[in-house]
Amino acid sequence: MSDLDALLSRLDLDRPELAAVRRAVEKRNNDGALEHLVRHFRQRQTPAYLFDETAFADFLDPEVVAEADRVCEHRIYGYDLGPDLDWARNANEAEANDIEWMCSLWRQNFWHSLARAYRMTGNEKYALEFAAQLKGFLARWPAEKYRDEETMATAWPVKSPWRPIDTAIRTYTVWLPLLYYFRASPSLDREVWVAYLNGLHDHAEFLCRHYTDHRVCPNWAAMESSALFQLGVMLPEFRNAHEWLDLGYRRVVHEVRYQFDNDGVHLERTPVYHLVAINAFLQAYRVAVANGLPVPPYMRPTLERGAEFLMHLVKPDLSLPMVGDADRNSLVARKADTSLYEGMNLTLDPRDTNELRAFFRTMAELTNRADFRHLASGRNEGTAPRAKHAALRDSGFYVFRTGWAPGDSYFIVTGTHVGRGVSWCHSDADAGHFEINVGGTDVLIDSGRYLYGSVRNPWLEYHRYFKSTRAHNTVEVDGESMGKTTGKGFMTTQNVRALRPFCHDVRTTDGVDIVDISHNGYACLPNPVFHRRRVMWFKPGIWIVDDLLTGTGAHRFDLHFHFAPGELTDEAGDVHARVFRAQRVAVRLQPLLLNGLSSGVAAGQESPIQGWVSYGYGEKVPAPVVTYTQHGAAPVRFLTALTVDGSGSVALSGPASPSEVSLTVKTTGRTRDLRLALDNWTIDGGPEHLSSRRTD
Repeated sequence: MSDLDALLSRLDLDRPELAAVRRAVEKRNNDGALEHLVRHFRQRQTPAYLFDETAFADFLDPEVVAEADRVCEHRIYGYDLGPDLDWARNANEAEANDIEWMCSLWRQNFWHSLARAYRMTGNEKYALEFAAQLKGFLARWPAEKYRDEETMATAWPVKSPWRPIDTAIRTYTVWLPLLYYFRASPSLDREVWVAYLNGLHDHAEFLCRHYTDHRVCPNWAAMESSALFQLGVMLPEFRNAHEWLDLGYRRVVHEVRYQFDNDGVHLERTPVYHLVAINAFLQAYRVAVANGLPVPPYMRPTLERGAEFLMHLVKPDLSLPMVGDADRNSLVARKADTSLYEGMNLTLDPRDTNELRAFFRTMAELTNRADFRHLASGRNEGTAPRAKHAALRDSGFYVFRTGWAPGDSYFIVTGTHVGRGVSWCHSDADAGHFEINVGGTDVLIDSGRYLYGSVRNPWLEYHRYFKSTRAHNTVEVDGESMGKTTGKGFMTTQNVRALRPFCHDVRTTDGVDIVDISHNGYACLPNPVFHRRRVMWFKPGIWIVDDLLTGTGAHRFDLHFHFAPGELTDEAGDVHARVFRAQRVAVRLQPLLLNGLSSGVAAGQESPIQGWVSYGYGEKVPAPVVTYTQHGAAPVRFLTALTVDGSGSVALSGPASPSEVSLTVKTTGRTRDLRLALDNWTIDGGPEHLSSRRTD
């Protein structure tokens, strides 16, 4: 059977809009049938998609043309792939041999540049290149060879582009939207149309047969569900479209509730994969509403709360913190994610190359919320959000700020769960991790994700480092990451991820913000250790970090502070204090309990690995890390102050021990007395009296 015969056999020729196609087929005029079919797809106005050709009119970005020219020359994701694009060769093989590069090639998001450049310039060379690459991909990787293979639903090893995740990403981020970019092009000849439509059919059939569910990662299920649903809605011309629609619809309406908690936070507890999942469901919601399909009552509120979550996370520089497997995503950059490949610039918005900005703009239009519009416009429109703090206990995010202007300050504490199994693979062992941004300048940061685990050494060791407790602003015990099992007989499988923080208290006043959490991350050690962290922000520029380590046995305790790239110098007269400077900000790091304390600084260290930050996938730069170390039996206490230059001072006000410490905290116009015991605390000063709440 020819490809054209196969395509015609897949159509529902009883549909009224295909009447001309049917008459031609009945006359055995298959070429004529294809002509009518192509005309139909070029001219049809229904079903309604996320956008139509009118949305392209105002888009202008000269850099897109340069990107598209590189794609035409087969210079893709940092490599020159030569005149004959080989869809089976990993150009990264000689280096890290990262399969994510291969997957990125197969996901074909670089075709976005071809589509945008074509609509901007009208130059048919971009449509011709798209057509050639589409045909070349399908010729090299015919779906029939993989569609019925049961093992294709598994994550590893990656055998072909026909995994559910890659198939889904191609579908809803590339193949469906590009139909509207290129459908009027004369360069899409009959052969291309046959390949394109057969290819869309193959994607739908594959996603029907292979569904990740939760065997790998929830974000996979989100993308696969949305992709199949959209294919079912957008391609009713195919006989099996009702099956795609029915199955995709049921998956979407189930997963959109399952994957988000009541605060709207995604299961994987990282802003990047939260954005991936919520964008997939947002597309499904918009397609459903545009075509009159019922949506569950919880779907729109879930999407809105999911947008609120991202809004709360936004820092004064309009970027997101890199919690878990995350890159630096910014609302003001040309693209939200600057990763060379494996980035999260997935969805194609016809008005904007920045996926994060486009998300907030779409949500502003959907909800008519001025705070979403404020972020989407880079603070130029709408009104700033009202909330200056968010305590999301279920998901473990605690965010505080002085305001929403560029010169405001911000800090975040994370106490996210890390569960057992690969469903939690994008979370890190980082309970109690916290970050500080002062006046739009990063001070303490997350180290990012760098690379995933499908690489060879030495890159694999860097992957393990970036996932580890050591790469975060928290306490590491005995060189182990939180949530690992190290004792014999505790569990049958070593290195089981099992981390559950507990929130004892979260408080906010005009002058002080407080987070008090503990976790079970070291309960699996042969001699268990229990870490409790209190972070107190005396606004606007003093943070007190109180780390209590109780339990059994003697241990090594390492407290890490990861600074953003900048200048870190010793404090004159204090062997352990450091001063961090970046842009116009200076922050003093001062340990207050010195007995038995040692300290060290690392930046760009390769053995052992320490002192790196990764702002984009596959990229890393040196960044200074200060580590304070104590050895001994629990209880052990670290007490650390971070003070912005000119904002006040912190000093011990009496005898100090691991069980109790008294401090005097001076800020502009106010002096407070702070007492910190093992299981309680008090703050007195002026009109304020604050004390801990019982949580036992």
